[in-house]
Amino acid sequence: MPDAALINGVGGPWRLIAVELVGMPRRVESIPHLYIGKTTKTVEVRFAEFMDGKGPKTFEGKWLKLRQDLLEFRGEIIDKKQSEETLRLEKVRLARNGHAINGISTIWYTYVVELDPTGEPDAGKGYVYVGQTSHTPEERFKIHKDPKPKPPAIDLGVTVVREKGLGLDYELAKSLAPKPPFFLLEDALVAERVWAQELFEREYKVEAGHVTPGRKKAKS
Repeated sequence: MPDAALINGVGGPWRLIAVELVGMPRRVESIPHLYIGKTTKTVEVRFAEFMDGKGPKTFEGKWLKLRQDLLEFRGEIIDKKQSEETLRLEKVRLARNGHAINGISTIWYTYVVELDPTGEPDAGKGYVYVGQTSHTPEERFKIHKDPKPKPPAIDLGVTVVREKGLGLDYELAKSLAPKPPFFLLEDALVAERVWAQELFEREYKVEAGHVTPGRKKAKS
């Protein structure tokens, strides 16, 4: 009877392939943009196909050289699902190390906005807004402060910042961890929640959207 792993891995064994790309935006100038994928062929054969124009059209003419040295996993995987999870984990690890991956070079930031405490009960040590963004904090603050657009345009600002935002609080942001920039949205979202909770515990009144600390949940 055939092994279940061999049945699940029809088309395998799978190998991960890493290729450095040229002419692509980087997250960090000194850290290369990479293509990370998987193949049932040897990485050398697959790379030769890329160079012959038989790879993803998005990166045609951008292939520079194999970068298997950057991979943590360089073996073969029989199970297809396992190969997909290994690929995902490698992309996450390399992104956190500062690599742009497969055309994605987004950088996220967390930021703190000082809010006018006038009329706010229990403002404590101060009234602040905590957010995360794929813009620079300065660009995001401007978006918050722009006039509310007329429908059907989408309002990308937050009302409390538009009405009460005094400016970015760089000093307060410097006192918080983890520190931006972040190369994964999930890391920026974690930082946003952690920053908001930390400032709440320091006795600031905090606004942070759905992660605002101390907000009572409505009964269902």
